Amino acid sequence: MDDVDAVLMRASIPVHVVAGIAVVLNLLVVVVFARTKLLRIKYYGFVFNLILADIAYPAMLITFIHFRHVATVVALSRAFFLTAQLSILAVAVNRLLALSLMPPARYDAVVTPVRMVVACLLIWILSAVLFLPTTYLQDPTINWLIQALIPLFILIVTGVLYLVVFRKISMYTPPLASIGGVNNIHVDGQATTRVRQTRHLMVTFTIIFVASAVCWLPFCVGFIVLFTHGELTLSVVVFLRYSYAALLVNSALNPFIYFWRFREGREGFYRLLCACSSRWKHQTETDASTVAETEM
Repeated sequence: MDDVDAVLMRASIPVHVVAGIAVVLNLLVVVVFARTKLLRIKYYGFVFNLILADIAYPAMLITFIHFRHVATVVALSRAFFLTAQLSILAVAVNRLLALSLMPPARYDAVVTPVRMVVACLLIWILSAVLFLPTTYLQDPTINWLIQALIPLFILIVTGVLYLVVFRKISMYTPPLASIGGVNNIHVDGQATTRVRQTRHLMVTFTIIFVASAVCWLPFCVGFIVLFTHGELTLSVVVFLRYSYAALLVNSALNPFIYFWRFREGREGFYRLLCACSSRWKHQTETDASTVAETEM
């Protein structure tokens, strides 16, 4: 028994390390969002929801490892399980609406900030609805199959939707400005800007989607193996622990993708660093001055 506990403890170390890094990095992104006005718009609504998911799930997974026999902890960890994936899926749906509802004023009238917040809340509720019932299933094999198939299904649906959005972007042709008045030219300019923004956001989230698919596959494979084997074994449990770490790598990578792809986020991060550096320099000078006056 001591050997088994030691093996599981070693397998849990990467989970703790990567989860801690993911939480810290995503909290940093939250601070940048809070300090950057240009990021507090509905265009980044599902991005912020993904950031919150990348904080909640790693924190909950650490708790789950230590309290996996507590039903509430298991239920909450499963509730947070799919929020990140559903947020990535929601980006594709949102951008498809942005391209379909033309002129842009129609999209702005339909997708309001309040409705965006409601959609984000529904993502968390849907995640809970999909996975909370599995906590009370009597047959563990069905539970294992559900935990493998639901993420795979959402990955496939997300991939298809992303292809649809990119196809719609490639087929977009702005109307000829010469046949319209000044107002039509303005509307067409808005539509072209909307398409350009959509392309940039979709490329960004395609990178996030591919990274999430790679990081999620070991987890899904582990539960498929559990389902086919029919019982828990030490080797499979250890593999699942390492697959949790792979899941969390995705949460830790996302902040780097945000700062790489979003100019506003990058500039907000630099301003935050400069502000912290200035405060540290001012505090250092104040402390040095205090020490000098004390010595005199």
